[in-house]
Amino acid sequence: MDTRTSFRLAIEDAQAFSTDKVDRRPGFISSVAKMGKSQKRDIRNLPAMTGTPRRGPVANAARLMADGTTSAVEQLKRAFGVINRLQPELNAFAHIAPEAESMAIAELLDHERAEGKLRSPVHGLPISVKDVIHVKGMPTSAGSKVMEGFMPNDDATAVRLLREAGAVIVGKAHTHEFALGVTTPQSRNPWDTSRDPGGSSGGSAITVSTGMSLLSVGTDTRASIRVPASLCGTLGYKPTYGLVSTDGIVTLSWTMDHTGLMGSTSEDVAIMMNIIQGFDAKDPGTLDLPKDDYTDYLFKDISGLRVGLSVEALDGADRETLRTFDTCMEKLKSLGVEIIETNMPSADDFRLANNLGLIISRVEAAAYQRAFTNAGPKYIKQVFEQLDEASQIKAVDYITAQRFRAEFQERMLIELNRFDAFIMPTTLVPAVKAEETEEYLTILSKNCIPWSMIGFPTLSVPAGLTSNGLPIGAQLVGAPFDDGIILAIASALESITPELRP
Repeated sequence: MDTRTSFRLAIEDAQAFSTDKVDRRPGFISSVAKMGKSQKRDIRNLPAMTGTPRRGPVANAARLMADGTTSAVEQLKRAFGVINRLQPELNAFAHIAPEAESMAIAELLDHERAEGKLRSPVHGLPISVKDVIHVKGMPTSAGSKVMEGFMPNDDATAVRLLREAGAVIVGKAHTHEFALGVTTPQSRNPWDTSRDPGGSSGGSAITVSTGMSLLSVGTDTRASIRVPASLCGTLGYKPTYGLVSTDGIVTLSWTMDHTGLMGSTSEDVAIMMNIIQGFDAKDPGTLDLPKDDYTDYLFKDISGLRVGLSVEALDGADRETLRTFDTCMEKLKSLGVEIIETNMPSADDFRLANNLGLIISRVEAAAYQRAFTNAGPKYIKQVFEQLDEASQIKAVDYITAQRFRAEFQERMLIELNRFDAFIMPTTLVPAVKAEETEEYLTILSKNCIPWSMIGFPTLSVPAGLTSNGLPIGAQLVGAPFDDGIILAIASALESITPELRP
């Protein structure tokens, strides 16, 4: 479906949606905070799992770093070895940090370690950052000629926190232009280089899946963390809206932008989440809440948890995706999880959330992009068309979309009171041929957009491989601030699911 058709259908839905039943203002940001943490059982109090936990490369490296078995220099040498070997073929990075400078930082961190100072579990470990996030000393182009040559004066808040924790930024990962798509056309999927890695955080997914970096910081506005995570066989996590600062990130949609995380396991992303979470005065969307230790939720016996399988989320999935996802569901059942089919969200919910979420994100993107009014010829055609269409959307349609958002958010919260989480395929198809991506844009993002629109925490965990060896992701959705629950389910599933490496 082309962009003009998408906008036409979105506007038709906005005009048809009745606001009579929405009797309050659509204060999205405040409404997330007012929801508060759910009253579900405290996952941290569950007994430990009986199986063998899968420990991620970050957690493993942290233990080896602590006992002196490895060093920051060795970790950086390994990462740059992979980068130098695979970058020419996969083109994951828009900018690679000078190796000599990175090694000098690693040597300083090793000196600290030798003196008994370990800053955090990511001390001396290589991390990549999506090229819409500012890293001082590295250019931010946002995948666009519009920002070519821009050098930020400061680190984004999430980057600053990671650097203070001892992480070494090895480069800026490729993204779709201004993160306005679910593809990363500059890059190639490491599982099959004829296929797109998904987007817009495609470069980040490649770096993690191949070992170019152990973690990556990306963004997720509509689906940008979870789609590439699913298509590249990594774990992609979009926290509850407001838990992580978006300061220092090139804006796409200020009410839908989330700072997201990618890693090999739930433990790895939990470690990074512990570092970057928290209130930030530079981002008015962050919430002033007590910090949580997300590693406390991992490796639990999750038998008895109730997970809602969204039936409508299976509509449109191809046979290979369904087969792989069904196998994943059987594994969850073997862990004692109760899988309960639900018709929520409904087919209408998915359609309206996708179409009206499109209006919100694109109108807000067009408003931000007015700063680049004279740069029209520098945009790629697809992005320029989207911004042009969005700039013509009427205010009444934008407000109607916001009112649907408030109503949908409240209904989904009520529905999730019945379950500990929802589950569904992350994408409806595996990675597609690079030249065919335009045909699959809606199919790739359909199951992801509703949850970004309402700020609920979501996580894509590798579910398995198709018969031709392509990864498929299972998406877990929690109520606001139930991030620990979906991490607990993911860690249990990982214990009985083979690790995926291209």
